[in-house]
Amino acid sequence: MRQFSHQLVQRISHFLDMDVSDLGMEVVDPPNPKLGDLSLGCFPIAKAMKSSPVEISQKLAQQDWQLEWIEKVVATGPYLNFTVKRELFSQYAIQEIKDQGTSWGDTQTGHGKRVIVEYSSPNIAKHLAVHHLRSTMLGQAMANLFRSAGYEVVSWNHLGDWGTGFGKLLAAWDKFSDIDNFDSPKLADREDPVSDLNALYVRYSNEAKDNPELDDSARDWFKKLEDGDSLARERWETIRSVSMELFEKVYSRLGVRFDKVIGESHYEDGMKDVIDLLVSNHLLEESEGAEVVSVAEDIPPMLIRKKDGATLYGTRDLASAIARHEMVEFDRCLYVVDAGQSLHFRQVFGVLKKLGFEWADHLEHAEFGVMRLNVDGHWKKGKTRGGQVVLLHEVLDGAVELAANIVLSKNPDIPEEDLKEISEAVGMGAVIFSDMKAARRKDVNFDLDKILSFDGETGPYLQYTHVRFASILRKAADQGLSENDGKGLVEDEELQLIKRLLRYPGIIDKAAKQAEPSQLSQYLLDLASEFNTYYSKHRVISDNAELSGHRLALIQALKTTLGSGLSKLCIKPLDRM
Repeated sequence: MRQFSHQLVQRISHFLDMDVSDLGMEVVDPPNPKLGDLSLGCFPIAKAMKSSPVEISQKLAQQDWQLEWIEKVVATGPYLNFTVKRELFSQYAIQEIKDQGTSWGDTQTGHGKRVIVEYSSPNIAKHLAVHHLRSTMLGQAMANLFRSAGYEVVSWNHLGDWGTGFGKLLAAWDKFSDIDNFDSPKLADREDPVSDLNALYVRYSNEAKDNPELDDSARDWFKKLEDGDSLARERWETIRSVSMELFEKVYSRLGVRFDKVIGESHYEDGMKDVIDLLVSNHLLEESEGAEVVSVAEDIPPMLIRKKDGATLYGTRDLASAIARHEMVEFDRCLYVVDAGQSLHFRQVFGVLKKLGFEWADHLEHAEFGVMRLNVDGHWKKGKTRGGQVVLLHEVLDGAVELAANIVLSKNPDIPEEDLKEISEAVGMGAVIFSDMKAARRKDVNFDLDKILSFDGETGPYLQYTHVRFASILRKAADQGLSENDGKGLVEDEELQLIKRLLRYPGIIDKAAKQAEPSQLSQYLLDLASEFNTYYSKHRVISDNAELSGHRLALIQALKTTLGSGLSKLCIKPLDRM
């Protein structure tokens, strides 16, 4: 819609002898199609001119617009309503999409601006669990959207790889070597080293309940780690390495990648600097033997150092934020973390502001709701299943298996290799889209049977729609038909589809600005729904070769747009299913 909006704004600027390009005017659909095809409110102009929007619209409607794609302009109250010449409007729209090709939808709105998106952020020595899915996929989609909107993006994985818990793990490695010696076979050579680590950690924790001296041993091992003891460091590095290898297998399946993977350990040296900074700014206060910083009247003080002198992950978040800005001078920095951490981030951001860091105003908590699983007929937070962690790779495997059964039932003769590829894409698409469909602040109910449906608002439904586009184009090619320029797209449903297509770049910008992938998800659902309505009324391939060519151009534009949108959500567009 931008090329048409730009032309309208240029003409208005000429008529009024003033630049109105920065007033944020938006071309929308009129509430009633009888009013016209496009509508533009005159409120921003009236405000700038200190005039009546009704008078402005009436004045503009009387002008000679001299745009060949406009048939007539009518003032309706404060709105300008435009009726378009459908042949030219459709032709220009189809050509614009065709000219941009694979870059269709990309904009330059964020040109010159830098954004950090931190997401996933798992703890090492643990499997990625189902509750990591939301941060991981929402964050990756945000990074994709920002890039499409022209921003320079740094995608960031802030690993949980430091803290007293690792002292307990190292102590368990040492104490239980007769039960499971991680040096024989070596941890890196094991089939599932993270599960082995977790089993030993649980054993140690259980025994520590009756043997408090084990907690002392854990603290001693963490002190060794902090002090750079060679054995402690070597084992910790091994734990980190095997964890990352496991993470990468899941990230690869999901289409997730990071520009930087930096753990909490990286900022350990900056902890002292942060505390010194708080002291020099007279912000550190004693509270019941611990040290805190008062943030605001409506925010509890932030705990900086415990009675025993130990720091917390919040203190490391202060150090990491300062170091991060020194590494990357950002215009926005988003923490894609669940809403349960809202208070924590209010404290962190508040303390940074009290330290005088102006860039703290550019820090954002892009919070999201929880994922809930159906446990014994009740929706429960997706972290546990009968008290046990629900592993993400198990959920993905289950989705792919179900997808294979569904695909096989629809296409019993599908080759094995094709079945494997399609099932993986459909399974991943189903899981990912279930997370992208709802506004990120809402809780999500994860129902595998429903999200794998080829009907309704699901990933497979969108993938199947893309397959339909590809199938139509293949059939046309087999019949020797080729695309035309789009002039013949004059039906009401065709105009509606073309207007929907033209709004795609604006959706990308809006979704990026609001850090809200569901804006794109809903757009794709609306696009698919409108196409299916159109397809039920009109034949694309008919005896009229010229009309078929125009409609094939529309199908190609739809395929380009849907494929682009799915890819930004990390969902693979399919040509066959």
